Amino acid sequence: MKKRTKRWLLLARNWGIFLGIVLGIWIIVKIARPNVNYALKDKYFHRRKLPELHEIVTTDYIEDLCNPDTEITFYDVAALQRGEAEGITYNDGLYILNDRYYIQGEDFLPLLETTSIDGYGDVTMVRGAAEALKKLLSAAEAETGEKFILGESYVKGADPAHDHGNDCYMLAYYEESEHVTGMGIDLLLADRDYRTYMKSPTAKWLQDNAWRFGFTVRYPFWEGEWTGVFFQPWHLKYVGQPHAAYMYLHRYSLEEYIAKTFSDKRWFFEDLDGEDGMTRTYVIFRQNAYDGKIYIPDTLHDVEVSFDNTYRYYYVTGIIAEKKTEIPEK
Repeated sequence: MKKRTKRWLLLARNWGIFLGIVLGIWIIVKIARPNVNYALKDKYFHRRKLPELHEIVTTDYIEDLCNPDTEITFYDVAALQRGEAEGITYNDGLYILNDRYYIQGEDFLPLLETTSIDGYGDVTMVRGAAEALKKLLSAAEAETGEKFILGESYVKGADPAHDHGNDCYMLAYYEESEHVTGMGIDLLLADRDYRTYMKSPTAKWLQDNAWRFGFTVRYPFWEGEWTGVFFQPWHLKYVGQPHAAYMYLHRYSLEEYIAKTFSDKRWFFEDLDGEDGMTRTYVIFRQNAYDGKIYIPDTLHDVEVSFDNTYRYYYVTGIIAEKKTEIPEK
């Protein structure tokens, strides 16, 4: 047999062994860890598209945002936290808890409300989040035919019974959990544990649609370097729709979103089509508080304010313009 033929046969054999090993690993992962199997395919082979997110514009000066007639109102942060400003919601959606930044439950006093959701019971979350959750649950049931089971939302006090930390790099310790802020919610499925959760079409629907309602998957796959948690596809956090949309599109965890998106950008605009046929132009900007006050242009409405405890900024998100969405002709 010629040397060239032997080399080709040897090369083919080696490639066959290599592909066989890869195939074997994939089969083992698919059977033993279907959650990881889904996450790998989603991360590396699923191209996320958001036709509803049109344009991102950045600028450095408030003068580019406001015309000369725009009035600026200063608000006391403590009053915002108590919910005393009409049209402005303080919900700390961008507040970060992880293995580097954590608080005890009794030291954090979110502005909470309890909402009754038909078929699910009462849920306690920060203002605005429970109403958004109600819309998410209704859409999930209508579009998938399956209902979620509500897990923990707000948990008060440092109760050891709610400490879900373990040594498997899968779950967050209680004092690092979003549940102490009233921003987090676990959406579970009947007869599904954490390994088989992603085998459900309803779980897959959640990964691709939570952003529509202002929620982000708090612990995305392969983001443990940022979050300290490997993968929790059932755990959502309410951050508001424009933030959730951008995080979904770029596969950002909350930590990565804050670090990369706003590291060199003071003002941040984005147009987002809503399901009600309206296109809304959001403005997102950050600022330090001076004498316990922050400023908000009067041209903004549906304003949400959040404190970022990592960089110590207050983030203001509001709608500056909205118009009827133009549907292109077929």
